[in-house]
Amino acid sequence: MTAAEAAGRALGRAPRWVGNLLSFRNRLAPLVGLNATADTRNSDLVANLPLMHSDDRKTVFGYDDHHLLFRLVVDVGEGPADGQIVGITTLVRSRSLMGWLYLAAAIPFHKAIIPSLLTVVEQPGQNTPGRK
Repeated sequence: MTAAEAAGRALGRAPRWVGNLLSFRNRLAPLVGLNATADTRNSDLVANLPLMHSDDRKTVFGYDDHHLLFRLVVDVGEGPADGQIVGITTLVRSRSLMGWLYLAAAIPFHKAIIPSLLTVVEQPGQNTPGRK
């Protein structure tokens, strides 16, 4: 599996509660001065995240906001298909007090979301958005 395939599985088959949580975040973000969506004029999108870089082993999504810099990195290790190691990392750099406050509120959710995305990567099947 390539990193792009793993990212497609993770983001394309995210549990419904993750999608609902992100929709809620996108409604609240503008109220506190954060961008609800990223500038996508010069990038491909996967699950509403701009693609920044992709090769067989690493795919990076992300955007820069006035308050923070956000990256989601999907790594796939070498090895046989049944033994590959897939990792998902979120990297966020705060650029302001509002960014720090947002980050403090978001970390507990990221700690729940990322493991659930990794669970769907290992499940066989097609990308089916909105799964329960």
